[in-house]
Amino acid sequence: MLREIHYGEVVDMVRWLWVRTRAGSRRALSFWADVKGDRLVKRLPLPEVAFMLARACGPAGSCAEYLHNTVAHLEAEGIRDRNLWRLQALVAEDLRQ
Repeated sequence: MLREIHYGEVVDMVRWLWVRTRAGSRRALSFWADVKGDRLVKRLPLPEVAFMLARACGPAGSCAEYLHNTVAHLEAEGIRDRNLWRLQALVAEDLRQ
């Protein structure tokens, strides 16, 4: 969690939610992007997003590594998001080139 809320401007974008799982209701930490913000790029094709993620890196590490860790941890919890997996596959393919 420290990676996401290291910068003060994103603290209000973190919420605890109740979610339904096979094991019953659980609390989950949610991060969201305000669609009214000027730093959000809307509706880019997934290959373009993957291209940018494969090259993006900041003080907390690379976006490719962060995406991989996110997908792996979700999978370990039995959560498989097809869009994140597709994005992960595109980023991995881009990095292999």
